[in-house]
Amino acid sequence: MDNTFEIVSIRLANALFASSLVVLFYDHLITLHSEIRLLWKRPKNASGYLFFVNRYLALGNIVTAVALFPNSFTPSIFRPVTEGVVFAIFSLRIYALYGCRRVVLLAFTIITISGTVISIWFSLPKDPSTPSNLGCQIILSPNDGSTTAVGWEGLMVADAILFSLTIRKAYQVHFSLSGIKVGRSLLSVVVRDGSLYFLVMTLLNLANIISLHVASPLQGNLSAFVGCLSVTLTSRMILNLHEAADTGLYTDHTTTVIRY
Repeated sequence: MDNTFEIVSIRLANALFASSLVVLFYDHLITLHSEIRLLWKRPKNASGYLFFVNRYLALGNIVTAVALFPNSFTPSIFRPVTEGVVFAIFSLRIYALYGCRRVVLLAFTIITISGTVISIWFSLPKDPSTPSNLGCQIILSPNDGSTTAVGWEGLMVADAILFSLTIRKAYQVHFSLSGIKVGRSLLSVVVRDGSLYFLVMTLLNLANIISLHVASPLQGNLSAFVGCLSVTLTSRMILNLHEAADTGLYTDHTTTVIRY
């Protein structure tokens, strides 16, 4: 790998990483007031605690990465963990939508834990010939890029499963309430925000996966941006739900009809 390729790759990585931090910090600042009003000053439940983990684990990742600057192991661990938290939040929504059935909770708990572990494993550099860090960036070898892509491919499949289950429940509720005039329910908020999240993240994950498989300056450099945007969108969705109803995510669709 020549120096020109490495320099272009590092500059691109720095630009994308800086952009992801701008999005993360800016959104955190403009939604901090809503966070304090809707979550910090209210009784806490599982949705609230997961929100805090999702929100502040991303910020803690930055602190830890700086503290352990020479260690490439740290970002390899925290990115899959962050995505695992996001998946857990979406799993909690599915659990609530499907009547808080224990089998649903157990199934998604197993999927979340096993998926996070597998993603961490595939994110760790396997090729001993991988060049050492230049600055705080890592230049992936072709083998490492393809291996890392497996973890992201698994996350995209998991997102598709969650989205499909959400749409399925939405159709069931729609047909069960056909002919009945009701206000806007939390389910409509979940479907609206979930659809937007799925569309944006599918496009970004697809671009990231392709970049990991293709040897180019972009290889592996989209991961930080995708991770930060995933955290940001998930935080926004939780805030929207708490804005719509003070009862959090543990709310059955039959009792959450809200009139605006």
